[in-house]
Amino acid sequence: MKMSNRKILVVDDELSMRQYLEILLKKEGYNVATAENGLKALEKTGSEKFAVILMDYNMPEAIDGIDLLNEFRVRTPDSQVVVITAYASTEQAIKSLELGAVDYVSKPFNMAEIRDIVEKCISKYEEITKDVQTKKSKTQEKSLKHEVFIEDEIISESGVMKNILSMASRIAKVDSTVLLSGDSGSGKEVLAKFIHAKSSRADKPWYPVNCGAIAESLLESELFGHEKGSFTGAYNTKKGYFEVAGDGTLFLDEIGELSENMQVRLLRVLQEKNFSRVGGTEKIPTNVRLIAATNKNLKEQMEKGLFREDLYFRLNVFEIYIPPLSERRKDIIPLAHHFVKEFSRKNNTEYTLSPKVVEFFNKYDFPGNVRELKNMIERGTVFAKNGEIEIEIVDTDLRGKPECPGEKTIDIGKGVDLDSILADIEKNY
Repeated sequence: MKMSNRKILVVDDELSMRQYLEILLKKEGYNVATAENGLKALEKTGSEKFAVILMDYNMPEAIDGIDLLNEFRVRTPDSQVVVITAYASTEQAIKSLELGAVDYVSKPFNMAEIRDIVEKCISKYEEITKDVQTKKSKTQEKSLKHEVFIEDEIISESGVMKNILSMASRIAKVDSTVLLSGDSGSGKEVLAKFIHAKSSRADKPWYPVNCGAIAESLLESELFGHEKGSFTGAYNTKKGYFEVAGDGTLFLDEIGELSENMQVRLLRVLQEKNFSRVGGTEKIPTNVRLIAATNKNLKEQMEKGLFREDLYFRLNVFEIYIPPLSERRKDIIPLAHHFVKEFSRKNNTEYTLSPKVVEFFNKYDFPGNVRELKNMIERGTVFAKNGEIEIEIVDTDLRGKPECPGEKTIDIGKGVDLDSILADIEKNY
C-alpha cells in the first residue's frame, strides 16, 4: 500500500462508480473525496486542493465534461485530470487531451490500470508542486554571464526576440486581434501563450486549434458547435471552441489553410461578435480574444485569390513576425541549455552538451527552427552516454557512422557462444 497525503477527487454521476473508485483508491492509501456532478466538484476544488481528479466525460447535469475540464484547467491548473471516457471512444479521448487532461481511461477498465495512472499522476503533481518556487524565480532570472530574458518557455538573448517580447507584452494589454507569422517551428504558439498569460484574460480559458489538422467537414462544428440532429451522427448538441472559450483566448494556428466558406464564417464572427451553431438559428454572443498564426505569406495568398482581403485586415490589427532561428543565432545556445534542463527534469537525469555539439549548433542553420532544436536535444538525451549529449546523435550527417574499430563479420553457427559475442560488442560500443 502506497500511503499518501495527496487528495484525489472522483467525479461521476453514477453512485456505483464513485463508490468503486473510492474503495479502490482508499485501499491504496489515498485520501479520496467524491462528487456526483460538475457543480459539486467545483465547490470541492474551491475549498480543497486535489493532486488528481478522476472525472467522467459524460456529465448529464448542468456542466458537461468539456465545460468541467475547462473549469478545472483555470481553477486548479496543477491538478492532474484523468478523464473516464465511454467505451473506447477515440473522439472523447482526443478531445479530453486537447482540453488539458493528462490521461484518459476507457470503460471497462481494470484496477491495475487505474492504480498505474493515479501513481504516475501523483508523481507528476509532486514534481510540479516542488518546482513551483523554482520556476517563479527562473522567470525573473538574469544570467550573470549572459543577459537572457526568461519567460516560461520563451528564452531570448537576441535583440530581435527581446523587441518581439516587449511588443507582445504591450499588445497583451488590449483585446485586439493578433496575427503571428513565421516559419513552422519558430515558436508562434509559444508567443501566443505568452500574450494570453500577460493579458487580463490570463485566468480565463486558452484554446489552441490547428486549422490545418482538422478536416474541413469537421472544422465548422469544432469551431462553432452543432445542434442535435443537424447532420448524420449529431446525436447531441455540441458546443464549439468559440462558445467554450468564453472570455478567454482562442488561438487559430495555420489560419491560411481555411477554406473560402470558413473564411466567410470567421469574418462574420469577427464583425458581428456572435455566431450560430451548425444547424441552429440562435445567435450566440462571443467575447473571445482571437490570436491567429500562419506560416504562409497571406498577401501572396490574397493576390492568388486564396485568402480574403477583408478577413486579412480584420486579423491583422497587430502583426508580429517571428524570424527563423538562423536569423537570431544568439538564442540558439540559451534555448539548447533550456531544453537540456527541461529533459533533465523530465527524465530525472542530469544531461550536458558536449563541446562538439555546442560548436555544431553555433554553425547549423536549423531549417526546422526551435522545434528542430528541441527534437535534437530530446533525441540526444535518449542516446546520451553518461549524461553527455554527443555530436554523433544530433548531427544527421554523422548518424549511422559511428567511429568503431572496423567492421567484422560474425559467423553464428552451431557451438558459437552468443553471450561472449554480445559481451565483446558491448565493450566496443
